[in-house]
Amino acid sequence: MELLDKLGINVGLLIAQIVNFGIVVGALTFLVYRPILNLLDQRSERIRKALEDAKKIELQKEEMEKFKQEQMKRIDTEMGTLLERGKKEAEETRQQLVAAAQQEADRILKRGEQQLKEERERVLGEVQGNVAQMIVRMTEKILEREWSPADQKKRIADLTKELSSSMQ
Repeated sequence: MELLDKLGINVGLLIAQIVNFGIVVGALTFLVYRPILNLLDQRSERIRKALEDAKKIELQKEEMEKFKQEQMKRIDTEMGTLLERGKKEAEETRQQLVAAAQQEADRILKRGEQQLKEERERVLGEVQGNVAQMIVRMTEKILEREWSPADQKKRIADLTKELSSSMQ
């Protein structure tokens, strides 16, 4: 120890320093290092769990994406089927409406033709009656001027018969 004294090293102080250093290292190990290691271990475990959860979530996401794609395909197929059915129903409805409209048009046309025929017959009857009356009047006037009353009556009767038979 003398050698240490010659070098200017105080052994008691050196031992006290070594003991103090040991206490400080022990205290730091117990109070700081182990809690830090525990925190790091806990954090590592949380990170590991988070990574596992992220992988699970990624798998679930992929499964959901597959499910979504399958559902979209199914919906597309159903929509295509519905559209085709709708087109067929619309075409059938259109054909029914066209047929109904054609029947209605034919019915209206027949009714119009019938009304036109009836009106034509009525007007023709009126015209024939008016023409017959006018002819009779004109004939009477002509006969009054040129024939005797007896000739007139005979001639009027003959013309009336002729006119009636020619109008039918």
